[in-house]
Amino acid sequence: MKRIPALTLVTASALVLILAAYAVTFVVRFNEVAVKVRLGKADRSSVITDAGLKWRWPWPIESIVKYDKRLQVLDTPESEVKTADNKNVIVGVYAFWKIAAPLEFFISVQTQRGAEEKLRARINEARAVVVGQHEMASFVSLDPDLVDNAYNKMEEQMLALAKPGVERDFGIALTRVCLRRISLPEQTTQQVFQAMIQEREATAASYREEGKSIGEKIKAGAEANSNAILAFANSRAAEIRSTGVKGATRILEEIEEGDEDFFIWLRKIEALEAALKEKATIFFDSNEQLFKLFSETPEASPAIPAGVGKDSPTGAAPGPAQND
Repeated sequence: MKRIPALTLVTASALVLILAAYAVTFVVRFNEVAVKVRLGKADRSSVITDAGLKWRWPWPIESIVKYDKRLQVLDTPESEVKTADNKNVIVGVYAFWKIAAPLEFFISVQTQRGAEEKLRARINEARAVVVGQHEMASFVSLDPDLVDNAYNKMEEQMLALAKPGVERDFGIALTRVCLRRISLPEQTTQQVFQAMIQEREATAASYREEGKSIGEKIKAGAEANSNAILAFANSRAAEIRSTGVKGATRILEEIEEGDEDFFIWLRKIEALEAALKEKATIFFDSNEQLFKLFSETPEASPAIPAGVGKDSPTGAAPGPAQND
C-alpha cells in the first residue's frame, strides 16, 4: 500500500477544518444586520445586529440572510399627475429609507430589490394623492419663496402619508421624501405662460392705478400747500408794503416842502452805497431808476437843508445857495 505524504495529509486536514469552520460560522459587518433562518423559519431571536464572528448550524439546517442597514436612496421615474385644477404636471420623486425591523423586512420582501418595488409603489400613490390636492399655482409661480414653501409642504405630506404604511407592512423606515423635478407637458406649459402673462398684466395695471391715485393725491397736496404759501406771502408782502408806505409817508411829512426830490435822491445814493459796499460785478439796466444817478442829477431845489455838506453821511458837497 502506497503511503500518502505527510504534507498532503496536513494540507487536506487544514482544508477540511477551514470548510468545517466556514460551515458553522459567519461574520456580521458593522454596516449589516443578519437574520438566522432555521429550517425556513425565523423569529425575534433570529435577528443579529451586533458585528463580529457568529456561530451557526451548517446548511441546510440554518442559513444566514444579511441586509445593509445603512441609509438607502430610492429614485422613482417621472410620471404625469393631475393637479387639483385638472392640469397635468410631470413629477419626479426620490426617497431616503433604511431597514427598521429586519424580521418584518425578511418576511414581507426578503430582498432589497423587492423592498424598492414595494416602496416605489407606495410613494407613487402618495405622490398622486398629494399633487392632486394642490393647484397649478403651487408648482409654477414668479415668487420663489412661494414655490419653495409649497414644495416643502408637499414633501411633508407625502412623507406623512407613506411612512406609517411601509414601516408597518415592510419593516422600512422612510426618513424623507423629496421632489426631484417638476416639469410641464407642452400644452400645459402654454396655458401656464398665458395665465402668468395675464396675472402680470393685472398686477401691473393695479400698480399703475395705485401710482396714479398716489400721484394725484401728492399733486393736490402740493397745490394746496402752494396756494397756502402764496396766500401767506401775498399777505406778508401787503403788510410790508403797507408798513413801508406808512414809514415813507411819515418821513416825507417830516421833510420840508420842496425838498422831497432831494431826499429821494439821497436815499438812492445810500441804497447804491449799500449795494456796492463789497467787491462785486453787477449788470444793470441803465434805465432803472436806481442807476440813473450816474447820468442824471437831482432837480435844483430852492434850498438845501442845513447839515447837508461834506460832513453829511453821504459825503455830498453842498450846492450853491439860490438867491431870491
